[in-house]
Amino acid sequence: MSCDTFTPLLMGYLDEELTALEAARVGQHLQECHECTTDLEDFRKLKEVTRNMRVVMPDDKYWDEYWSNIYNRLERRVGWILLSLGSIILSAYGLYWVIAEIFFRKNVPLVIQLGVAALVVGFCALLVSVLRERFFLSKSDKYERIKR
Repeated sequence: MSCDTFTPLLMGYLDEELTALEAARVGQHLQECHECTTDLEDFRKLKEVTRNMRVVMPDDKYWDEYWSNIYNRLERRVGWILLSLGSIILSAYGLYWVIAEIFFRKNVPLVIQLGVAALVVGFCALLVSVLRERFFLSKSDKYERIKR
């Protein structure tokens, strides 16, 4: 039989969870197959290392620092939102004056007027799309039931 048949059984062999017949077949295969013997030794080493591992629960100081960092990130997020909002308002105001100058002057070519109109409509469509997506995603929070 091939190694593909015996490889899934190696951990069971190591943990003595196989039937007597399966253990005998795996043992015989291990005598003939150097690759599976190496894999079994790797599993033994892994089992030894993991046997001595323990789960360490962080202390309260760690959690206090963690939540402090969360609040800092929220403050930064609010700062970025306000900065973005101010940039959008000023950009919209500047765009209004550019549009007013281009569309209300008689000597601006039609091609430039059409290009600016396409740019403005495309920007507005993208802005509305992003805002709509953010609004609907904010209503379904995946982590709302998680308590700290």
